[in-house]
Amino acid sequence: MCQSVTAGKTLATPATWYVDDIDQIVEEFALSGVELARYDRFEHNAKGITPRVGCIAWFQDPHGNTFALEAGV
Repeated sequence: MCQSVTAGKTLATPATWYVDDIDQIVEEFALSGVELARYDRFEHNAKGITPRVGCIAWFQDPHGNTFALEAGV
C-alpha cells in the first residue's frame, strides 16, 4: 500500500459522516477504544460531542487525519 505524503498533515476534515443517532455511534466508538478529539475553541459534552446547529464529534485515524460524525437538529 502506498501512503500519501500528506497523510495526517491537513488541518481540514477530509470526510464527515451524517448520522441519525450520534450518541449511539459515539458510545460504540468508545466501546471500541476510539477517542474523540476535543478542541479548546469548542464546547463539548461529557461524551465529547459538540453542540452546534446539530451535533458534531471528531475523531482521528492512526495517521492523525481528522474525521467527523454529524447529526442534524
